[in-house]
Amino acid sequence: MNKLILKSILGLAILHFAGCASYHPQAVDIPLIKEKGDMRINAGASVYHDLSNSTFMGLHGTFSGGITDFLAVQTYLNLDGLLGCHWQGALGIFKGLENNVVMELYGGGGFCRGLFDNEEEKMNQYQFVFSQFNIGKTNVGNSNLDFGLGLKGAFLNNRENYHIELIDTYKVHKKYCWTIEPSAFLRFGGNRAKFNTMINYLWTDNVAKSYYFPLGISFGVNFKLGKKGVT
Repeated sequence: MNKLILKSILGLAILHFAGCASYHPQAVDIPLIKEKGDMRINAGASVYHDLSNSTFMGLHGTFSGGITDFLAVQTYLNLDGLLGCHWQGALGIFKGLENNVVMELYGGGGFCRGLFDNEEEKMNQYQFVFSQFNIGKTNVGNSNLDFGLGLKGAFLNNRENYHIELIDTYKVHKKYCWTIEPSAFLRFGGNRAKFNTMINYLWTDNVAKSYYFPLGISFGVNFKLGKKGVT
Protein backbone atom coordinates (compact mmCIF):
# COMPACT_ATOMS: atom_id res chain seq x y z
CA MET A 1 0.00 0.00 0.00
CA ASN A 2 2.79 2.42 0.91
CA LYS A 3 4.45 1.83 -2.48
CA LEU A 4 1.18 2.63 -4.29
CA ILE A 5 0.77 5.85 -2.30
CA LEU A 6 4.35 6.91 -3.04
CA LYS A 7 4.03 6.20 -6.77
CA SER A 8 0.78 8.19 -6.98
CA ILE A 9 2.31 11.18 -5.21
CA LEU A 10 5.43 11.15 -7.36
CA GLY A 11 3.46 10.75 -10.56
CA LEU A 12 1.24 13.77 -9.92
CA ALA A 13 4.17 15.83 -8.66
CA ILE A 14 6.09 15.25 -11.89
CA LEU A 15 3.09 16.28 -14.00
CA HIS A 16 2.79 19.68 -12.34
CA PHE A 17 5.89 20.95 -14.13
CA ALA A 18 4.00 20.79 -17.43
CA GLY A 19 2.82 24.24 -17.04
CA CYS A 20 -1.77 29.35 -14.00
CA ALA A 21 -2.77 32.30 -15.89
CA SER A 22 -5.73 32.83 -13.54
CA TYR A 23 -6.59 31.81 -10.01
CA HIS A 24 -9.79 29.90 -9.40
CA PRO A 25 -11.17 27.54 -6.74
CA GLN A 26 -9.74 24.05 -6.86
CA ALA A 27 -11.91 20.91 -6.86
CA VAL A 28 -9.78 19.02 -4.34
CA ASP A 29 -11.57 15.89 -3.21
CA ILE A 30 -12.97 15.69 0.33
CA PRO A 31 -12.21 12.00 0.84
CA LEU A 32 -13.44 11.47 4.43
CA ILE A 33 -10.77 8.88 5.22
CA LYS A 34 -11.81 6.52 8.01
CA GLU A 35 -8.83 4.27 8.73
CA LYS A 36 -5.44 3.01 7.67
CA GLY A 37 -5.58 1.52 4.18
CA ASP A 38 -8.60 3.56 3.11
CA MET A 39 -7.58 5.02 -0.27
CA ARG A 40 -9.58 7.23 -2.65
CA ILE A 41 -8.99 8.38 -6.22
CA ASN A 42 -11.18 11.18 -7.58
CA ALA A 43 -11.09 12.36 -11.21
CA GLY A 44 -13.31 14.73 -13.14
CA ALA A 45 -13.87 18.03 -14.94
CA SER A 46 -14.62 21.50 -13.60
CA VAL A 47 -16.29 24.63 -14.95
CA TYR A 48 -15.08 28.02 -13.64
CA HIS A 49 -17.05 31.25 -13.94
CA ASP A 50 -16.09 34.88 -13.25
CA LEU A 51 -19.71 35.86 -12.43
CA SER A 52 -19.96 38.07 -15.53
CA ASN A 53 -19.55 36.55 -18.99
CA SER A 54 -16.42 34.37 -18.98
CA THR A 55 -16.26 30.63 -18.39
CA PHE A 56 -13.60 27.99 -18.94
CA MET A 57 -13.02 24.34 -18.05
CA GLY A 58 -10.34 22.19 -16.47
CA LEU A 59 -9.49 18.59 -15.60
CA HIS A 60 -8.46 17.45 -12.13
CA GLY A 61 -7.46 14.41 -10.09
CA THR A 62 -6.95 13.71 -6.37
CA PHE A 63 -5.35 10.81 -4.54
CA SER A 64 -5.96 10.42 -0.79
CA GLY A 65 -4.96 7.61 1.54
CA GLY A 66 -4.82 6.70 5.22
CA ILE A 67 -1.26 5.71 6.14
CA THR A 68 -1.85 5.14 9.87
CA ASP A 69 -4.91 4.99 12.13
CA PHE A 70 -5.02 8.80 12.20
CA LEU A 71 -2.66 10.14 9.47
CA ALA A 72 -3.51 10.61 5.79
CA VAL A 73 -1.74 11.95 2.70
CA GLN A 74 -3.28 13.75 -0.25
CA THR A 75 -2.05 15.03 -3.62
CA TYR A 76 -3.99 16.96 -6.26
CA LEU A 77 -3.43 18.12 -9.85
CA ASN A 78 -5.51 20.49 -12.00
CA LEU A 79 -4.96 21.25 -15.70
CA ASP A 80 -7.15 24.14 -16.82
CA GLY A 81 -8.36 25.48 -20.15
CA LEU A 82 -6.02 28.46 -19.93
CA LEU A 83 -2.97 26.19 -20.23
CA GLY A 84 -2.23 26.40 -16.52
CA CYS A 85 -1.34 23.72 -13.99
CA HIS A 86 -2.00 23.71 -10.23
CA TRP A 87 -0.48 21.06 -7.94
CA GLN A 88 -0.67 20.62 -4.18
CA GLY A 89 0.23 18.01 -1.59
CA ALA A 90 -0.76 17.66 2.05
CA LEU A 91 -0.48 15.61 5.22
CA GLY A 92 -3.60 15.32 7.34
CA ILE A 93 -5.22 13.84 10.42
CA PHE A 94 -8.66 12.24 10.48
CA LYS A 95 -11.17 11.09 13.06
CA GLY A 96 -14.22 8.89 12.60
CA LEU A 97 -17.16 9.72 14.84
CA GLU A 98 -20.54 8.10 15.47
CA ASN A 99 -23.13 7.70 12.70
CA ASN A 100 -20.46 7.61 9.95
CA VAL A 101 -19.41 11.22 10.54
CA VAL A 102 -15.76 11.96 9.68
CA MET A 103 -13.58 15.00 10.38
CA GLU A 104 -10.29 15.76 8.59
CA LEU A 105 -7.64 18.47 8.88
CA TYR A 106 -4.98 18.83 6.16
CA GLY A 107 -1.97 21.09 5.87
CA GLY A 108 0.48 21.40 3.00
CA GLY A 109 1.73 23.44 0.09
CA GLY A 110 1.66 23.71 -3.66
CA PHE A 111 2.84 25.31 -6.86
CA CYS A 112 1.28 26.77 -9.99
CA ARG A 113 2.93 27.60 -13.28
CA GLY A 114 1.46 28.74 -16.58
CA LEU A 115 1.35 31.22 -19.43
CA PHE A 116 0.60 34.81 -18.38
CA ASP A 117 1.02 36.85 -21.56
CA ASN A 118 0.57 35.16 -24.94
CA GLU A 119 2.20 38.00 -26.90
CA GLU A 120 5.32 38.31 -24.77
CA GLU A 121 5.28 34.62 -23.75
CA LYS A 122 5.70 35.45 -20.08
CA MET A 123 5.37 32.68 -17.54
CA ASN A 124 3.92 33.30 -14.10
CA GLN A 125 4.16 31.07 -11.08
CA TYR A 126 3.27 31.17 -7.42
CA GLN A 127 3.79 29.01 -4.38
CA PHE A 128 1.40 28.65 -1.47
CA VAL A 129 0.85 27.02 1.90
CA PHE A 130 -2.61 26.05 3.09
CA SER A 131 -4.77 24.35 5.67
CA GLN A 132 -8.16 22.72 5.07
CA PHE A 133 -10.80 21.40 7.45
CA ASN A 134 -13.37 18.85 6.19
CA ILE A 135 -16.43 17.33 7.82
CA GLY A 136 -19.00 15.00 6.33
CA LYS A 137 -21.06 11.86 6.53
CA THR A 138 -20.62 8.67 4.49
CA ASN A 139 -22.78 5.84 3.12
CA VAL A 140 -26.23 7.20 3.94
CA GLY A 141 -29.21 5.22 2.62
CA ASN A 142 -29.46 2.84 -0.32
CA SER A 143 -27.50 5.20 -2.62
CA ASN A 144 -24.42 5.06 -0.35
CA LEU A 145 -24.64 8.84 -0.17
CA ASP A 146 -21.61 10.83 0.99
CA PHE A 147 -21.86 14.56 1.64
CA GLY A 148 -19.90 17.21 3.46
CA LEU A 149 -18.26 20.62 3.68
CA GLY A 150 -14.70 21.91 3.44
CA LEU A 151 -13.00 25.19 4.31
CA LYS A 152 -9.54 26.02 2.96
CA GLY A 153 -7.31 28.95 3.81
CA ALA A 154 -4.10 29.68 1.91
CA PHE A 155 -1.24 32.19 1.78
CA LEU A 156 0.13 32.83 -1.72
CA ASN A 157 3.58 34.06 -2.70
CA ASN A 158 3.70 35.32 -6.29
CA ARG A 159 7.22 34.58 -7.46
CA GLU A 160 7.29 36.85 -10.53
CA ASN A 161 5.36 39.70 -8.89
CA TYR A 162 3.03 40.29 -11.84
CA HIS A 163 0.28 37.73 -11.42
CA ILE A 164 -1.52 38.79 -8.23
CA GLU A 165 -2.90 42.27 -8.83
CA LEU A 166 -4.75 44.86 -6.78
CA ILE A 167 -6.75 46.36 -9.66
CA ASP A 168 -7.58 45.40 -13.22
CA THR A 169 -4.39 46.73 -14.79
CA TYR A 170 -0.90 45.39 -15.45
CA LYS A 171 0.67 48.33 -13.60
CA VAL A 172 -0.34 47.52 -10.03
CA HIS A 173 0.75 44.27 -8.46
CA LYS A 174 1.00 42.61 -5.08
CA LYS A 175 3.39 39.83 -4.21
CA TYR A 176 1.43 38.17 -1.38
CA CYS A 177 -2.24 37.50 -0.66
CA TRP A 178 -4.65 35.37 1.38
CA THR A 179 -7.42 33.22 -0.04
CA ILE A 180 -10.43 31.49 1.51
CA GLU A 181 -12.24 28.64 -0.25
CA PRO A 182 -15.45 27.09 1.11
CA SER A 183 -16.74 23.98 -0.66
CA ALA A 184 -19.57 21.45 -0.53
CA PHE A 185 -19.79 18.03 -2.16
CA LEU A 186 -22.17 15.15 -2.81
CA ARG A 187 -21.31 11.55 -3.83
CA PHE A 188 -23.59 8.62 -4.61
CA GLY A 189 -23.30 5.19 -6.19
CA GLY A 190 -21.90 1.81 -5.28
CA ASN A 191 -19.52 0.65 -2.61
CA ARG A 192 -16.39 1.04 -4.76
CA ALA A 193 -17.29 3.72 -7.33
CA LYS A 194 -19.44 6.81 -6.89
CA PHE A 195 -20.42 9.81 -8.96
CA ASN A 196 -19.16 13.03 -7.42
CA THR A 197 -20.21 16.67 -7.69
CA MET A 198 -18.74 19.67 -5.89
CA ILE A 199 -19.25 23.42 -5.74
CA ASN A 200 -16.43 25.77 -4.66
CA TYR A 201 -16.13 29.49 -4.07
CA LEU A 202 -12.93 31.50 -3.71
CA TRP A 203 -12.51 34.82 -1.93
CA THR A 204 -9.54 37.14 -2.38
CA ASP A 205 -9.29 40.85 -3.07
CA ASN A 206 -5.82 40.78 -4.57
CA VAL A 207 -6.37 39.29 -8.02
CA ALA A 208 -7.34 41.42 -11.04
CA LYS A 209 -10.90 40.90 -12.24
CA SER A 210 -9.71 39.59 -15.59
CA TYR A 211 -7.89 36.74 -13.80
CA TYR A 212 -10.43 36.01 -11.07
CA PHE A 213 -12.90 33.14 -11.48
CA PRO A 214 -14.44 32.74 -7.99
CA LEU A 215 -17.07 30.07 -8.70
CA GLY A 216 -16.29 26.47 -9.61
CA ILE A 217 -18.55 23.48 -10.23
CA SER A 218 -17.11 20.02 -10.82
CA PHE A 219 -18.34 16.57 -11.79
CA GLY A 220 -16.44 13.30 -11.68
CA VAL A 221 -16.04 9.77 -10.40
CA ASN A 222 -14.66 8.70 -7.05
CA PHE A 223 -13.03 5.27 -6.63
CA LYS A 224 -12.37 3.53 -3.33
CA LEU A 225 -9.33 1.27 -3.05
CA GLY A 226 -7.76 -0.63 -0.21
CA LYS A 227 -9.53 -2.61 2.47
CA LYS A 228 -12.84 -4.22 1.59
CA GLY A 229 -14.03 -3.62 5.10
CA VAL A 230 -13.82 0.17 4.81
CA THR A 231 -17.28 1.64 4.24
